[in-house]
Amino acid sequence: MIKAVIFDFFGVLEREDAPNKLLLTYIRTKLKPRYKIGIISNAVADWIAEILEADDIKLFDDIVISYKAGVNKPNPAIYRLALEHLGAKPEEAVFIDDIEAYCEAAQAVGMQAIFYEDFEQMGSELEKLLSVANN
Repeated sequence: MIKAVIFDFFGVLEREDAPNKLLLTYIRTKLKPRYKIGIISNAVADWIAEILEADDIKLFDDIVISYKAGVNKPNPAIYRLALEHLGAKPEEAVFIDDIEAYCEAAQAVGMQAIFYEDFEQMGSELEKLLSVANN
C-alpha cells in the first residue's frame, strides 16, 4: 500500500521559474486527502519559499532540502530521511523526479519511482501505480 508521494522541486513542482499549477491542484484535490506528501530537493538555498505561495507549501507534510540535510540526491540517505520524516517504509512511497538517475536511486532504496516528463504522463503513471498498489 502506498502511503506517501514525494516530489522533486526543480523541474517538477517548479517549471521555468514558476509553480507547476496543474500539479499543485492535483496534489491538493487528489493526493493530499489520502497520502503524505513530501519534497526532496537538491537546492543550495530555500527557493521553495521564493517560488511557491504559503498555501501551496502547506500541502507538503515534509520538505527535505539538500543544503539543510547535508546530503543530496542520489545519495540513499536523503531518500531515507524523507521516508523517516513521512513515517513511510520504502515500499510505501513513490518518488517523482525529472532526472532518471534520481529515480533509479530511489528505486535502489526500495521506493517506486516515476520519471517526470510532463503532467499528463506523470498523472497517468501515478494513477495506475496507486490503483495497483492500493487494491
